[in-house]
Amino acid sequence: MSGTTTITVRALAYGGKFIGQPVGFASVEIFKDGEPAPMAKGKTDQGLLPNTDGSGVTEKIMAERYLWGQPISTDQATYFTAEIPLAEPSVLLFSVASYANPDIKVYCYRQAIPDVPLTGDKEVVVVLPGLLTEITSPPFIKLTSGIPANITATVRMMCGCKIEDHFWPVKNFSVQATVTGPGPINVQSKTVDLTYTGVPSEFTAPFPFSIPGTYTVIVAAKEYNGNLGITKPQTVIVR
Repeated sequence: MSGTTTITVRALAYGGKFIGQPVGFASVEIFKDGEPAPMAKGKTDQGLLPNTDGSGVTEKIMAERYLWGQPISTDQATYFTAEIPLAEPSVLLFSVASYANPDIKVYCYRQAIPDVPLTGDKEVVVVLPGLLTEITSPPFIKLTSGIPANITATVRMMCGCKIEDHFWPVKNFSVQATVTGPGPINVQSKTVDLTYTGVPSEFTAPFPFSIPGTYTVIVAAKEYNGNLGITKPQTVIVR
């Protein structure tokens, strides 16, 4: 037995839509199990239709009730397709990573058979968990001690969709900032809840920055379904 297998891979955000153009798509690598070099690699940017962003149709994905195992609608969702040469049935390893946050990477295995395509209802759909979380203020600047400054962050689904009160209700999310700075050991680290500003995906809260010195700010977001997002540490200088 010899030939090729056509394989289509899509990346789906956990609790969200497909990972498309708004977040730079997702990167895909396909390995034959045990081999270091990928047999194919690329991005889920194929099949982009005019006037769409590749993330699928919101109402068909988020407003439908799905039975266990029922495929999610892929209308207007982009993908990565490769022709994989196979001489025999093989177990393939799929590595899929978010382009917007390459630290989010998922692996899965599928068995493939020469000349038997993994497309359509048999295609490989990899679900990426997590929330895209970013600090927007304060920036890396010198603040004046004793004058509160807002800690503001944006939280989006892994597909880039914004948090609002329709498909992704704000009440399902908890956003906190942990601030570490100078001062006595018992006040070096504090946690503050960030509240929704009314602007989609934006959460904020004031923080006093009461002592001069160097502070580190980290924001963590949690969704009720277990989705998590955390920012890289942000340094703030207070004079």
